[in-house]
Amino acid sequence: MEARRTEFEQKLAVTEEKRAAKVHAQPLPVPDFKALHIAQEASLACRKEQIVPILPAGQIEFSTEQRAKERERFDEMMKRKEEEMERLREERRKQQEIELEREIKELRKKAVPKAHEVPEWYGDMPKRKGGGVKG
Repeated sequence: MEARRTEFEQKLAVTEEKRAAKVHAQPLPVPDFKALHIAQEASLACRKEQIVPILPAGQIEFSTEQRAKERERFDEMMKRKEEEMERLREERRKQQEIELEREIKELRKKAVPKAHEVPEWYGDMPKRKGGGVKG
């Protein structure tokens, strides 16, 4: 127990000496603000030299108007193509209708009307008493 007490007192003495040394230490020097300002201005000057100047708004040319005109021409061309394709489709459809009608007329001309034979079983059917069509 005595050993611990002496060890504690020694540590306490060492910390007190360090504390006293800090209190009696030399004060920090006053910073040289002029030198700091000069260094800061020099670094700002270097940064300003590296900055790329901004172009005025009048020198920038956008191609939106030209692109809009090209797109308008393209749209007009596509519209004409679509109209032409639609016209051709309609013409083809009408031609097919005419061809179909012509074939039907030709088949009707060639067709020979024939009466169908009366089937054999028809004779065995019971007859109606009224003799006519009821309505």
